[in-house]
Amino acid sequence: MSPELELLRECQNRALEREGIPMVLSLVDEVHEQPSPVQDWARADGQQIAAKLDNFRAALLPHSRNDDMGCVITVLQVGSYADFGREGGQL
Repeated sequence: MSPELELLRECQNRALEREGIPMVLSLVDEVHEQPSPVQDWARADGQQIAAKLDNFRAALLPHSRNDDMGCVITVLQVGSYADFGREGGQL
């Protein structure tokens, strides 16, 4: 089992009704043109987050099971869990 799939199953097997669900929130304005980040650190941080989520998507989608919640939710769930919910560090 890949580290990404192991991480997904680990976060799915928790008792979330008692523990809560770590989440990432992203808001997108679909009406206006998206501004580019002015600061280099913001651009680099965004690129790093996007690359990590792309990696999770590529690793997890071929191994989806019936109770996975769809592409976007599954990737955000495991990304959030890797950053905020997992004991012992990040992936």
